[in-house]
Order: sequence, then C-alpha cells, then structure tokens
Amino acid sequence: MYNEVKFIKGMQQPSTYFYQVQQSETLRGFKRKIFMLIALSILIFAISAFFGVGTFPISKELTTLNPTEFELNKLFFLLGRMVQGLLYAAVILFLPSLIFWTISEADYPKLVLLQGVTLIILLVEKLLFTILAINYSLDWYSSPLSLGVITQLLTTKKWMIYFFGCVSLFKIWAIVIQIKGLKRLTEIRTRNLLIIVLSVNIVYWCIYATLIFIDFSKLI
Repeated sequence: MYNEVKFIKGMQQPSTYFYQVQQSETLRGFKRKIFMLIALSILIFAISAFFGVGTFPISKELTTLNPTEFELNKLFFLLGRMVQGLLYAAVILFLPSLIFWTISEADYPKLVLLQGVTLIILLVEKLLFTILAINYSLDWYSSPLSLGVITQLLTTKKWMIYFFGCVSLFKIWAIVIQIKGLKRLTEIRTRNLLIIVLSVNIVYWCIYATLIFIDFSKLI
C-alpha cells in the first residue's frame, strides 16, 4: 500500500492523514517533495534578504562602504540568508524527526513527513512576517503573531523577549500538528507526547533566544 505525500492535507486533517500514512508501506513522491520544501525555504529566506529584512544590525556599517563594497556586502548577505534557509529547513525536518524516532518505533521517513507539514506552517509564518517587516519595519520578536510584543510591555530583559518572541500562533499550530501526527504514527501515550513535543520546542526556543542574545557579531 502506498500513500501520496500531501502536506496540505496533513495541515487540514492531520489525524486522518497520518493514520493513512501510518498504514502505508511507501510514501509516493517523498524525496521530490522534501527537496521542494527545502528549496521553498531557501526562496523565502532569499526574498526576506532581498527586501532588507534583518539588515538593521549591520546597517551602520553598510553606510560607510563605497558602492562596490555595498553591493558586494548585499550579495554576501543574500547568500548568507539562503544558506540560513537551507539550514533552517534541514534542522526542522531532520532533527526533531531523529529525536522522535529514537523514542518510538515509527518509520523515520514518516516522521520527516510530519516535520514537513510543520515546516510549511513555519515558512508561512516567515513569509507573513516578511510582509509585516517590509511595511512596518518590525523586529522579528515584535511580530503581532507572537508573545514578544506582550513580553516587551512586562520586562526589558532581552533574553525573555527573544524567547517569548519565538512563541507564536503558528508555533502553537505546529505543535498541535506534531502531537496529532505522532499520536497516529507512534504508540506513545498522549500525556507523554505532550511532554516530549513541548520539551523539544522549548529547548529549540531557548537555544535560538540564547544565540540571538549572545550576538556573535560583537564578539568577532
């Protein structure tokens, strides 16, 4: 029995779709659609870079450059964001899947498929934020779709702001998809699934907030 890889159906009907996936022996179009997802991630990050989203920390340096150096730095910034898009997709697709695979008997490709649905949700969030940033010059942690805005009203501690800036409606949606999908793909109890999925996501948010907080550009 085979099942067609359908990310959109996985978003709309996760319980039904991943039950069908769990019963399948073959995932038709799996590799092709995973590569397409990675390409889409690179494209969205490139679009963000093309419109200058995220250039604020280096904008002061750019103003001191001559036209040739300025264009060269823009190119490096674009290439850097494309690499970031590649790494972002790879981490979201394969790292949580590996964690879920080690604690269950589910097939690894099926877990990657689940993370593919998660990645689409996160890329939609990235694209919407890019549109907001272009029009309103928002920092990523000030997205109205996240808890970062509320956190800035309650504290000035940067790490806290960055952490809660990671928590958004789209992230919660992705977590719900992960739980529903894992419930069909594994035999892990729902309570344990909640703990596992929340732990994986919270650790990711902590690491991301810490990396932003450290600001390696100031250490070079």
